[in-house]
Amino acid sequence: GPCVWTLGGLDEEGNDACNDLTDCYLEAALISRVSDPTFGFRYSTKTRPETLRRVFECIRHGLGYPSIRNDDVLIPNLMHWFGHPLEEARRWVHQACMAPAPDTKWAAPPIRYPNASVYGASLAINLALFDGFSAQSGLQVGKKTGDSSKFETFEDFYNAWYEHMKDAFEWATSLEHRNRQVEALYYPKPMTSAIYERCVETGQNSALCKERSSLWYTLFSFSETGDCMAAIKKLIYEDKKYTMDQLKEALLANWEGYEDMRMDFVRAPKWGNDD
Repeated sequence: GPCVWTLGGLDEEGNDACNDLTDCYLEAALISRVSDPTFGFRYSTKTRPETLRRVFECIRHGLGYPSIRNDDVLIPNLMHWFGHPLEEARRWVHQACMAPAPDTKWAAPPIRYPNASVYGASLAINLALFDGFSAQSGLQVGKKTGDSSKFETFEDFYNAWYEHMKDAFEWATSLEHRNRQVEALYYPKPMTSAIYERCVETGQNSALCKERSSLWYTLFSFSETGDCMAAIKKLIYEDKKYTMDQLKEALLANWEGYEDMRMDFVRAPKWGNDD
């Protein structure tokens, strides 16, 4: 993945950490237009306007960065869920692509805890449509949540999707906890152990240090899921132009022979478009 450089945010005293060097990085990004390294920007209500304008200028030019995270939300989050003191929480940097992880002696993540899953939220749409059955794999992947053709309201369909999403998070967190245990035992981290102050002092492998971490799990395709939900709600439950059986038949045929129907779903309201 890309190397993410963290810009902006608050310093340990709670003041705006943006300065002229921050602006230089953003201006250099506009000139060089490279995709790696990329930037992650820590926004706060104290961020100076001239720096924020440069952030938006980079985004306006289509660079795809910087991503923007909200210090006013994430700092209290790090304190509440992970037990970081305020001064440590204010020093967070991007771990992987976007996870907030303080870089202090006791807070630096000992191993790469974040993980990702090929289980996308849009797969839960598929499972809700076919009662937990995956037509792609031919397996009963999820629990049986009922025949979607008999769902009377959009809420019934949404609740079935929600049940599959709950299962996905349970599987994901269980697998990740097991991964942490196995990785710590069989994949020591000599480089991070050599540079983390706590490991140098204790002589301990960083993969075994479990003080404060930044454990999280990623599931993908949420924007596509919103588009699917909006189209189903509009065309099946509101306009009643199609039935759920017709949609399932079209999907199983990969839309072959259903081009007009496919285009109706393509033109349906989209998530995030205010329509």
